[in-house]
Amino acid sequence: MPQGLPHWPYVQAVDEALAGRSVPPGTVRADCHGLEQGLGTYLRLTWDASRTSGRGGIRLHWEERTGWAYALLGLSPADVLFYSVLPTFRTVFATPQAVADVAENLVRRRQLPDVEYRTEWDGAQAVRAAARDFRRVRLGLPPVGRQETGGDGRMVSEIAEGAGVQLTIDTQTDTYEQAIAAVQAAYGLNPTAVARDWPAAAAPTPRPDPADLSGEDLWAGWTDRLLFDTVAAVMPGARAVLRRLVELGGTATFDEVQEHFAGHPTTPIEPKKIGGTLTSIRAVRRRIGPDNRTNLLERDDRRRIYRIEPALLEGLKRAFDLAEARPDLLRQEPVGP
Repeated sequence: MPQGLPHWPYVQAVDEALAGRSVPPGTVRADCHGLEQGLGTYLRLTWDASRTSGRGGIRLHWEERTGWAYALLGLSPADVLFYSVLPTFRTVFATPQAVADVAENLVRRRQLPDVEYRTEWDGAQAVRAAARDFRRVRLGLPPVGRQETGGDGRMVSEIAEGAGVQLTIDTQTDTYEQAIAAVQAAYGLNPTAVARDWPAAAAPTPRPDPADLSGEDLWAGWTDRLLFDTVAAVMPGARAVLRRLVELGGTATFDEVQEHFAGHPTTPIEPKKIGGTLTSIRAVRRRIGPDNRTNLLERDDRRRIYRIEPALLEGLKRAFDLAEARPDLLRQEPVGP
């Protein structure tokens, strides 16, 4: 299937850059997710302990919508010791040379380079267009690239929220029946004949948007928008711990947090893994937050408590209200190996 994948040019470019640095991965896995995960494309690169400095393996994980993440592995590739987004990349399509820089540092020294990469790969737009057409074909619509160029009246809508399918509908060249059938397919339904006379659709209810959040300084440069961006970017487990601390008034002991999540019905976290779960907050703080050394979550090892600055609690409540209304904006768990 490789040549049929829309992101195959990116896969090849990254693989060639890694080979040029003499750090080729032992395993390269490129594919697309199923309909239930939006037909998004992904890439996984794995180096087992025999290809690294010897202390364990490395995995780089790229998702079309969220970009690059990395994992530190044990001696077995199935033993994931640590997983996090790659804060060194500020674009989803990092250049292959940038990926090779990071991979070389991880493979040879098991650490990230102290530099940020902001340049986007020059083939990114072509891959995005190919991915768009790939999803259209899978859902029964012709590729946009094969349609005749429309006039000024063309309207193209991109449905690209959360983990749902990204689907382009061209209201000038796609028929109404084709569009309805494609949407039904995107929802996993069997396309059915569409009646000619549909009732008038109700006016859409405006959805809350992060852009509407206040930019007022709540404390030390933290604003409602920065708090929401942090809540949205951290891993689900870390998000759940933050929410629990807000519910408890901003302070809780280590034991209280561990006991609460040990048997949690939706977000169970083993007591010994709470600390590792919260590393997501530190990783996100490197790229989101005011330009100072303040932290959203403070840990007092002597008193064995977690603490959130009281001045931020109301802002966090607003952030979680928006997160509940817009789950499509929240980061989800990575797909397993």
